[in-house]
Amino acid sequence: MIIFRSVDEAKERLKNVLGERYGTEVSLANPWVDLSAEELSDASGLSFGVPEGAENVIYRYMKSDNLAEMQFTIGNDEFCARIQPADEPVDISGMYYKWENEEVVKIGDCSGILSQVKIGSKDYVELCQWYGKGLQYSLSVYTTDPDGFDLTAVAEQIYTK
Repeated sequence: MIIFRSVDEAKERLKNVLGERYGTEVSLANPWVDLSAEELSDASGLSFGVPEGAENVIYRYMKSDNLAEMQFTIGNDEFCARIQPADEPVDISGMYYKWENEEVVKIGDCSGILSQVKIGSKDYVELCQWYGKGLQYSLSVYTTDPDGFDLTAVAEQIYTK
């Protein structure tokens, strides 16, 4: 099984495989549009709080699914936060791991689940998902030191009540 760290990485691999097979360059439609924080809020009505220490912040929007995303780094760790309107809790993370550890958490006044899985020899993925007031949230991180920070503390800073 191949595990990709991002949708972009998976698309790039698919383009390479198809290009090698058919001897031509292949392009895939990208449903994501890069926006500023203000443009994202104007287009979707959705917004993120930016965590303390966040760098390389990128906002993206998938209009067809009304799905907002904020990617950023803190130190050497890569984070991806998502928000989507929903009538009930759903998984919007785009991550399909068999989670090894799961626990119930509170983010603001919302209930959520914190999940973790080890990938590779040193890398971990943690995912926090929570639902409240008609919005589904997810926050994931790729890290080599899952005990070095509290993902729920980062989620608290992203959650805009």
